Amino acid sequence: MLLVNRLSLYLRREWLTLLLAAACGLLAVDFVTGPLGVRDLIVLRERRAQLEGVHRGLLKSNAALKFGRLGNDDRYLERRIREQLGYVRPDELVYRFATEASSEDRQADH
Repeated sequence: MLLVNRLSLYLRREWLTLLLAAACGLLAVDFVTGPLGVRDLIVLRERRAQLEGVHRGLLKSNAALKFGRLGNDDRYLERRIREQLGYVRPDELVYRFATEASSEDRQADH
């Protein structure tokens, strides 16, 4: 009987502390095992590392394909030269259009 009385007295004094401790314990368990917890963070980091490896491999493959096309595909090479260097054939006409910024600058100068 004495033990029950002491326990009852303890619970009356410390109920809030025990409740907060239980809530903190439940939050800690949820943090570790929940859907947005530490376990998922570890899985997502592993997936990211895997995807970065795939990305690096694809970049290397893409660079190798472009380099191969430059040496073997004359049309591709010609298109790249025309786009980047602005080359034209002797029998072609080049039309240059003024951009909006340059036409606005001309109007402001007058």
